[in-house]
Amino acid sequence: MIVDEALGGGAIGLLPTDTVYGLAAALDSEDGIAALYALKGRPRSQPCQVLVYHPARLEEALAPLDPRTRDAARALLPGPATCLVPDPAGRFAAAGGDAPGSVGVRAPRFEGPLTGVELFLVATSANDPGGPDPARLDQVPRRIRDAVGLEVDAGDLPGTASAVIDLREVAAGGPARLLRPGPDPEAVAAALAPLGIAVVHPG
Repeated sequence: MIVDEALGGGAIGLLPTDTVYGLAAALDSEDGIAALYALKGRPRSQPCQVLVYHPARLEEALAPLDPRTRDAARALLPGPATCLVPDPAGRFAAAGGDAPGSVGVRAPRFEGPLTGVELFLVATSANDPGGPDPARLDQVPRRIRDAVGLEVDAGDLPGTASAVIDLREVAAGGPARLLRPGPDPEAVAAALAPLGIAVVHPG
């Protein structure tokens, strides 16, 4: 697939999700990840999410987790959520910033050709740091669009960044922590309730 070929070769992609447009590089491309951080203006100490489109890649990402954490993540993904989970083998350390050992897994609820993308991707929103999240390609800063090697236009997206849910305490019987509400925080709580997992809002 053209996305796999381009990003696997070190390019940065401008890709849609089920919330906003994002920048992505192949997890196993050191040059691509370095270019993504530089283009975004993001310090390498800060983590990015790991973005997956292919169902098999999602299952591969969740397989090392304990059953309770894995079930919680499966209840939320695919969907407009980023699940912060342990990364016990360090498979996703390239996205972990200066605190490896955890990873934010993002699997959009998406139909169409992108579900055939086989790569694990390191991703972040396609905006300037602190800028508005882009719901359309024409809302992405021009300097970013000019620098990417590939764009995929999916038209208008919802425009609210994904929820971020910390599931790292779930294995020990703890709650899920909603670090960012996303488009529908009540849906997060509803998805986890059948598993007996409470959702708390830090701060």
